[in-house]
Amino acid sequence: MTKTQGPQILQKIENFNLALLPVLKKYPKNERYTLAEKTEKFFLQGTESIYWGSYERRERAYHLSKARIQFQMAGYLLRIGRRMGYTSEGQYEKLSVDLIEIGKMVSGWIKIVEKTEHNAKDV
Repeated sequence: MTKTQGPQILQKIENFNLALLPVLKKYPKNERYTLAEKTEKFFLQGTESIYWGSYERRERAYHLSKARIQFQMAGYLLRIGRRMGYTSEGQYEKLSVDLIEIGKMVSGWIKIVEKTEHNAKDV
């Protein structure tokens, strides 16, 4: 994990999760065990991939790419929840802005890792 990227993204993910869970708990009962659970699952899987990427140096780019996709899926499911009226516009906007920022951080980390790997191959 790079000193600049790792701790920042982990803190951002933790804050996002603390904001996400209360929103998902307010989904209607019939959606709580489908759409809400799936949204939470994708986000938690993305978080797990970030942790794997921070410790598995050889597989870092793979895990970070996987995390980016999982966060994108969580964002997609949040959009569906918003369009179905399960969250307010304000809640959705805050969550989506934070999730976009997390995605940018992951993408930046991937670029750093790929550049480092590329430079290592040239040596």
